[in-house]
Amino acid sequence: MHNYESMKSKYGNPVSQTIDGPILFLGIWDLWDLGISLMIILIFGIIFYAWWTMIALSFLTLIIIPRIKRKYQRGVFFHWFYKHLNIELPALINPKGTVKFSD
Repeated sequence: MHNYESMKSKYGNPVSQTIDGPILFLGIWDLWDLGISLMIILIFGIIFYAWWTMIALSFLTLIIIPRIKRKYQRGVFFHWFYKHLNIELPALINPKGTVKFSD
């Protein structure tokens, strides 16, 4: 095995290993949103030929969901159900079921 420590200190650049925010495409869309929209195009545009379903779901994932994500904090789609439908999580995180961890 070779030791690259000398080359690392001489030629390497220090890079921060943390990402403080999501990676955005054109400053609007998450990579996750684009991946979902590509899957929608594959499934409803190529396989099933359901064009109106593809257009509606693409509009939802590329226009509506990014606006909701910008307005509210991250994780809004997970916590909304627990907050408004009064759901509790008695499991490993909340074994007694007495303490509510969501909003």
